[in-house]
Amino acid sequence: MPRPIEFDRDDALRRAMSVFWRQGYHATSVKDLTAATHLQPGSLYGTFRNKRSLFIAALDAYFSGIRERIHSCLHSDEPPLKRLRTFFDMLIEEMVCDPDNKGCLLVNTLLETPAEDAEINRRVSDMFAEVETEFGRVLCEAQSRGELGASREPAALARMLVAGIYGLRVYHKTRPDAEKLHEIIDNLFYALGSPARH
Repeated sequence: MPRPIEFDRDDALRRAMSVFWRQGYHATSVKDLTAATHLQPGSLYGTFRNKRSLFIAALDAYFSGIRERIHSCLHSDEPPLKRLRTFFDMLIEEMVCDPDNKGCLLVNTLLETPAEDAEINRRVSDMFAEVETEFGRVLCEAQSRGELGASREPAALARMLVAGIYGLRVYHKTRPDAEKLHEIIDNLFYALGSPARH
């Protein structure tokens, strides 16, 4: 019988994700991945098939973490708009506490991936669509509670907030201070009719 693979797949995936996150898909070599995961090429290929499959698995793992953070922020007893603000404040904290200025793996991937790579672009687009749906649900709740005007369109506002994530992530590459990032969020929430932070 073949010997079982004697390594932690999740740990190897996290290490590979970190390399892709710092360097991007195209700049990452198989040599980089074997060095980071401490796996021989045969074990790497035997588990993940190839570099592309490993990258897609890393994207999925990354988004799984985002999904958990969204759930922790948006599914609470706080007022709906406060929950959304908590998520964006958490986003800024993550950016400010990122010494390597890696940004967001999903946004980085959209910026790097050619338009003709339909599989990866669709995968990332679907991930952001899930975030947009979550935002829309909370905005609908805010509207039902009177926090959001009856004439506002929650789906359109959810798209605006997702576009805000794209913009924040790209803008942060210029290394602005936290105050500038919070000003952007203040203006996003002003568009929702929510007061600025205090």
